[in-house]
Amino acid sequence: MRDDARYWSSAGKPVLLRFQPVFTAQGHVHEYAVLGRCRPSPWSSLAPPGLGAGLQAGVAFFQRFNAPIELSFEHPLDVSATTDLAERLCTELGIGLEGERIWINKQLQHEDIAPLMVAARRVTFTLPLSDRLSDRADVLARYPEFQARLRARLTPEFKNGKALEYGALHAVGLHVQIPLGLSENRSLQGRFFTLMERAWNARLQVVASGVDDIRDFAWMRLHSDLLFRGHALSAPLSADCLDAWLQADSGAWRSFNACTTRFVSAEGA
Repeated sequence: MRDDARYWSSAGKPVLLRFQPVFTAQGHVHEYAVLGRCRPSPWSSLAPPGLGAGLQAGVAFFQRFNAPIELSFEHPLDVSATTDLAERLCTELGIGLEGERIWINKQLQHEDIAPLMVAARRVTFTLPLSDRLSDRADVLARYPEFQARLRARLTPEFKNGKALEYGALHAVGLHVQIPLGLSENRSLQGRFFTLMERAWNARLQVVASGVDDIRDFAWMRLHSDLLFRGHALSAPLSADCLDAWLQADSGAWRSFNACTTRFVSAEGA
């Protein structure tokens, strides 16, 4: 099978595209994390690819299916910059906000490329902690072993009755990295519970990432409002693999389950 994400890249750039499912505690798909990076090229120093190439390729891929599939994308936004964060995010990724839709390929300089649009509510950005996105950021940063980051969405914003060009970024969740062996480390468990409580008090939905040990997942899944991502549930999928999966029935994309046959034995361990 062909595994070449250039087929789905609206910019025509050679993007190595992967998708990692984010699951609910019940094993259902909540969203797909887009893991896109440009393939090495001897000409990359002459024309470096945009930071948004992976996002463009991911959105273009999902546009092929008649289903409101949700996705997330991580970006190392410089939250210490003095410029507006929504404006900076749009500029760095080459995107724009048009009403309640994100114009994914807005900054491409090719007249023959059609606008690539996606509903803003369907794209969640994983960004560094910043008190400009959440007034609890300083508290959440006190747990460095979990490498906390904020999950935010672009939303329309108005000032003096006029829509702001770039909208605004609003924090909707917290992304944490799970240390291996959490299920057996009582000290880490205590700090994990405290961090979760602080996140929930801030009304941030938590995504537990880096879940690479099924025993850690079995321990955490007792908290049904958590979301999970990691190799214990699913390795990142190639574009070809996910394409075959969604071609079967993209309308039922949320019903695709993680393999749960190991959970019972893990919980009893």
